[in-house]
Amino acid sequence: MRGVGKVAGAIFMAATMAIGFWSAAPANAATQAELEAKIKMMEQALNEMKGQLNQVQTTQVQQQAVQLAAESKLPSWVERMTFYGDTRFRYEHTSYDDLNGKAKSGKDRFRVRLRFGVRSQIHEDVELGFRMVTGADDDATSTNQTMGNYFGEYSKWGLDRAYVKWTPSFVPGKGLAFSFGKVPQPFMTSKVIWDGDVVPEGGFLQYTFNKGGAWQPYVLAAYMTVEQAGEFSDNVLAPAAQIGVKGKVGAFSLKASTGYTSWGDMGDVGKVPDSTNGNPTWEEGGGERMSNFGVWDVYAKGSFKFDKKGSVFAWGHYLTNQSADGPYSNKDTGWGAGAGVKYDKFGFDVWYKYVEANATPGFIADSDSGYVNRKGFVVSASYQMWKYGKVVLSYYNTDPIDSDIDGASNGSQTFFTDFVFKF
Repeated sequence: MRGVGKVAGAIFMAATMAIGFWSAAPANAATQAELEAKIKMMEQALNEMKGQLNQVQTTQVQQQAVQLAAESKLPSWVERMTFYGDTRFRYEHTSYDDLNGKAKSGKDRFRVRLRFGVRSQIHEDVELGFRMVTGADDDATSTNQTMGNYFGEYSKWGLDRAYVKWTPSFVPGKGLAFSFGKVPQPFMTSKVIWDGDVVPEGGFLQYTFNKGGAWQPYVLAAYMTVEQAGEFSDNVLAPAAQIGVKGKVGAFSLKASTGYTSWGDMGDVGKVPDSTNGNPTWEEGGGERMSNFGVWDVYAKGSFKFDKKGSVFAWGHYLTNQSADGPYSNKDTGWGAGAGVKYDKFGFDVWYKYVEANATPGFIADSDSGYVNRKGFVVSASYQMWKYGKVVLSYYNTDPIDSDIDGASNGSQTFFTDFVFKF
């Protein structure tokens, strides 16, 4: 405030001199007009000095704001980050039918899911990301934590995303993308094959033609790591390929794809997942094994926006395991279809599932609808309370396709009430 003090002092001195002059000057020393002229000159000087004082004060306020902003500015590496996540609170009620004359008790429970992630554009062409979630590390299909452990901490907390994504600028339109690690779902798919909580691992290379255009065809090649058992030849690896397109014409949009995934040696003796989730097993050569999998699928979804607030959609998904073997090699097909409507804050949809026991690997199959060897329907309704809060009501009614197959589970009716909050 040193500058303000100087200007204020000058104004005070000028005012003092003016008062002294007025009081000390003899009445006959000047005419009345001369005195009035001198007074106006002094008033003008005082006004100019006041203006300078205001200017100095404004400048110092601006300098202090700039200094404060500089002191409070986040480091550049923090500014590159985007934080995201959600918390879901669920009430779940399930009742079971008898299976081959055996009853199973129902259950009621409250569950919590927490997910927190970070994305960082560490370079013009490079994105780095990770996400932490609740849930067991030995179950890829669930990120829920069941409440009710005598107030014990939620200790099941893990990393379900850790990846790097490279989109080189030298490729026209940056149409090429290479991702490696534990990556967000790269395939165009549905719950007929993949549970929404499963995050694949490996390397994924995608090229999108006409990126940014109305119609965007793409090709995707993947090499997934399923199990690390020792040397490279002993590991379970899953190469996959998919081609598809996304497009829009007026109020109508469409996306469609077809692909093939070879699950390598999974199913051979010593390479059976801990949780087969409905895939039947048998004894062979002194060990347990199950069917191999080479899954071909085709998927399509269309939607139509009938006004600014409303839209309808329908989808279908078909798959077949072309490498099915063993006692149930003929149980190799699955399909699903659904439709729904959204209007303003409300949503409603229904879908049906029919997935045979060896149609697809059970360890990645949808857990809410009963994994594989399962048929039934799902109905859900949602209400968007506000931008970051939603309530969803869901009802699942499913049964085993073949109750005599090893690993078949009871028919069930499940009701979910979900409150989802994003941040």
